[in-house]
Amino acid sequence: MTNDTHDALTAFAATAANAVAECAGLAPRARATCLAEAGLIGVLAAESAGGLALGLDHAVPVLHAAGAGLLGYPLLESMLLAAALGGQAEAARIVLGEATATIAWAGRATLAGGRLSGTVGRAPMADSADLILVLTGTGAALVGANAAGVTVRPGDGLDVEAPDCEVVLANATPLALLEADAVDAIEQGAQLLRAAAIGGAVETCLAAAVAYTSTRVQFGKALVSFQALRHAMSRQKLAAEHIGAAIARSLMRPDDRLARAAAFAAATRFGAAAVESALQLHGGMGFTWDIPMHRHLRRIRSWEAQGDAPGLHRRLAAELLTANA
Repeated sequence: MTNDTHDALTAFAATAANAVAECAGLAPRARATCLAEAGLIGVLAAESAGGLALGLDHAVPVLHAAGAGLLGYPLLESMLLAAALGGQAEAARIVLGEATATIAWAGRATLAGGRLSGTVGRAPMADSADLILVLTGTGAALVGANAAGVTVRPGDGLDVEAPDCEVVLANATPLALLEADAVDAIEQGAQLLRAAAIGGAVETCLAAAVAYTSTRVQFGKALVSFQALRHAMSRQKLAAEHIGAAIARSLMRPDDRLARAAAFAAATRFGAAAVESALQLHGGMGFTWDIPMHRHLRRIRSWEAQGDAPGLHRRLAAELLTANA
């Protein structure tokens, strides 16, 4: 990495952190405007759509900041969808913050006769979105959230601040269609960016645990003086470094599908465990809304479900066994 590239990524990280902090307390549509004005939604999008046409290496620090700051906005979905739509009008609307967009990650809709039917799920914040991408058997289709034949309803999930929704389609007309290769690019990019967001959450929780145990006194000593707690935080730090190393390796090998899958697998393997440890170090306070530990844990569990982490681990294990048979 050159010094210029390092400086550019550092600047992106700082801009993203400031924008995420500014979004706190805003409504979803106001967050879209804030993120668009900072240039974050269009990092991956084509220049013809008002984007910056940059690579995933520039998107990673943005999602890291979003995860660290508990951003309540489908930024990952908006960035990837705006890029996949190329120079289409809908891409420009997303990049400019004029339309909020999300992706239903679970399930497949049926496309027949130019109409969509079926029920899909795991669509983060679809209840406040304008555009929703739904996967089909041959690619994906973009629909208007308020269009005829499209119904958004609450779905399963732990995250009440960025809830997953279900989308019911009854002969809905798509606004645009994406081919299978575009969907594959979206799914691969999502694996890496989810890993970055989980890494941001882990580092935030670790910093909070260090600060708390350094100031909290029991039995006449700061908690951090107890060896068992220092060991727990050391494991959290090691988890953060594992996630960061997996992401860095994936960025160095942009055409390696396994490296991207491994980055997400590492994040899901170590991320939730590290945050749970930080939560326990806070005692009962970690479960209150004033302390964000359980909120980060909820968000990580949602990312795991959206990316089908259990299925990914099984597929990776099968691939490795086959390759080494």
